[in-house]
Amino acid sequence: MEIVKILTKMYYVPPVYYWINDDIYDNIKAEFKKRLEINKKVYYEYVKTEQKNNLIEKGSEYINYKSNLIRIILLEYAHTNPDGKSKDLLNSIFDKWNQNKTIKDKTKISVYERTINNITKYEKVINNIEEIMMLISLNILENY
Repeated sequence: MEIVKILTKMYYVPPVYYWINDDIYDNIKAEFKKRLEINKKVYYEYVKTEQKNNLIEKGSEYINYKSNLIRIILLEYAHTNPDGKSKDLLNSIFDKWNQNKTIKDKTKISVYERTINNITKYEKVINNIEEIMMLISLNILENY
């Protein structure tokens, strides 16, 4: 259980831990999912409150929720695709978003284009998958 405590304090899970045995992996994943649910509740409560005040800001609630979501995506992807590349993960995320039939096409296109523009704007400055994923729209990540 010590490893779970260490990993949950990290912004992301270091690649060396992606290939750990399944028992430890399952414990880490369960802990991350628990934290994700807590962060999700906190974030959406915050959004409800702020919408009443017409002020929506990407504060710590947003960052915590999105960071935990990214951790789970990276943990699952790397564990199930040990030879996978970041580019493949990003393509998979965007493909799933574009294939979602429950989202209106207009919304789908605008969120996708805004995300691509955001990533393109900073692509020369950042070069790791965690930071790139922080630039992806929360809607797209939640869809994945």
